[in-house]
Amino acid sequence: MRPLNRKLLRNLWEMKAQAFAIALVIISGVATFVLSISTMESLKRTQAIFYADYRFADVFSLLKRAPNGLAVRIAEIPGVERVDTRVLAEVKLDISDYEDPVTGRILSVPDTGQPKLNQLYITEGRALQPGHDEEVLLGEAFAEAHGIRPGYRFEAVINGRLKQLRVVGLALSPEYIYQMPPGSIFPDFEHYAVMWMARTPLGTAYDMDGAFNDVTLSVNESATVQDVISRLDVLLDPYGGIGAYGREDQVSHKYLSEEFKQLGNMATVFPVIFLGVAAFLLNIVVTRLVDTQREQIAVLKAFGYSNRDIGVHYSMLVLAITLIGVAGGIVLGGWLGKGLSGIYMEYYRFPFMDYRLRAVTAIEGALISMAAAMAGTLFAVRRAAALPPAVAMRPAPPAAYRESVVERAGLRRFLTPPTRIIVRNIERKPLKSLLTVIGISFACAVLIAGMFFGDAVDYIVEVQFG
Repeated sequence: MRPLNRKLLRNLWEMKAQAFAIALVIISGVATFVLSISTMESLKRTQAIFYADYRFADVFSLLKRAPNGLAVRIAEIPGVERVDTRVLAEVKLDISDYEDPVTGRILSVPDTGQPKLNQLYITEGRALQPGHDEEVLLGEAFAEAHGIRPGYRFEAVINGRLKQLRVVGLALSPEYIYQMPPGSIFPDFEHYAVMWMARTPLGTAYDMDGAFNDVTLSVNESATVQDVISRLDVLLDPYGGIGAYGREDQVSHKYLSEEFKQLGNMATVFPVIFLGVAAFLLNIVVTRLVDTQREQIAVLKAFGYSNRDIGVHYSMLVLAITLIGVAGGIVLGGWLGKGLSGIYMEYYRFPFMDYRLRAVTAIEGALISMAAAMAGTLFAVRRAAALPPAVAMRPAPPAAYRESVVERAGLRRFLTPPTRIIVRNIERKPLKSLLTVIGISFACAVLIAGMFFGDAVDYIVEVQFG
């Protein structure tokens, strides 16, 4: 082992407590970056697979009532690939052993087979069978909240009539990944259900034989969604259309897209804060180490070590601490990302979660951390490398405690001696003082960012209900 490498290991051992503390800060920054990016990428990948496999629609529209024959004219709109008409209604449910009022949305599906769009993933039980007008498929989220399994019976008020229904299966749909009651901002799995019933019995109950009141479309790549929406609104206007909208405004998709933005912000803001603090701490540690090792630097140069060798030596010290933090951050971030993905699965109802920690994400986290660490210690390392042997052999010259700008401005009589020392120190080392302020600011920012969400929710509740 080369002498400089032995010196590096000994220095790390002597400053192990400081190195460990700095590594913990780096671990926090890298872990936040890794868990945010890996979770966001996994959610996007899972979303894309689920949307593609189960044909999530591109355009949605509600209307009062239109004949099934209108679907042919809708299909003739340039760019429309598939058209799926259906019956949609809001219902009230009577769940045994549950006293709170429960509402729900019931949608029609073909009497046999899957719908053309927004197809269903059956997690338990079976599909609907023709000729059984009491059968329904129940959304998995509501079923889990009430412990409902296939075979469960309950009553529902459908178009003013009480009807007994039987659950034959639990299902998920790309249309209701994030399931919320109308007008709400949070999901409520206990008080709001999504169900699917065969087209014939549901259409009969709502006087929709040969008619529909909801339509979804898929659009091919040759057309724009906005053009299709404009033409669809013209067709549906005589039938009570309330305005079509694209996938980007569909409630479930919108909330999921906003979650992606939040994860992206989290992957930017928090790592910057943690790595900024780490760079500040590394700068202090390396600067102090160089000051205490002036004689050692002089001896090393006297024995033939170049400025480059000394600079690389102290850079390796910084990188060693950083790599410890990077390794721990990648492991912790992957573990936390997998756990966070599991939490998201409780609210965003995917049939599966394709969680992966890509090597590119880990490499990006490592490079960002090393760049921040080297940027924070560049001045200290450069000073160590450029220190002449003759100068390094002598003790550091005393600081020049000349009068500060504040004192020369005529304010000296208002300052006590300790205050003048403080002011002179700040002016003598402006960069160090600035880095100190930035480090404290980052530490404060961590607390503010951590407490912000709770305050924001409290404010939303106050405005909404107060």
